[in-house]
Amino acid sequence: MNGVLGFCLLLLTFTGGQSQDWPAATARLKVNVLGVAANGGNIHIAIHREATFLQDESALSSVVVSPRGKAEVSGQLEALPHNTYAVAVFQDMNGNDQLDKNALGIPTEPYAFSNNPIVKWRAPTFNDAAVPLNQAEQVISITLKYWKDY
Repeated sequence: MNGVLGFCLLLLTFTGGQSQDWPAATARLKVNVLGVAANGGNIHIAIHREATFLQDESALSSVVVSPRGKAEVSGQLEALPHNTYAVAVFQDMNGNDQLDKNALGIPTEPYAFSNNPIVKWRAPTFNDAAVPLNQAEQVISITLKYWKDY
């Protein structure tokens, strides 16, 4: 036991007895978006924490990708601390930088969430869309759909 105690004292002396502020582990998330309308507008990809999921202007990080005539695009979100998040995606068909909805609140543009939950008659919960980021690089795929297609 004295050997272990001696080693711990030596380690405390070597580090000055202070804890190290190690950088938090971070992840890079690549989001493949399928079902893109080739003649449509930009793809908006946003990642959210649980506390602010589905709130306007609350994304932790976001990226906008032009489809350039492709039915599949990818966006990358960088330097995300390891945690659990939810990803929301929509295609901005009219170029106004927001997900348009009708008078009943039903989206009129293609949208989707991580884990591709079925979200026709209700909004997804955070747990429906939760994705744990615990690796340096992760890839997920999300398929855009119109409300009527869910």
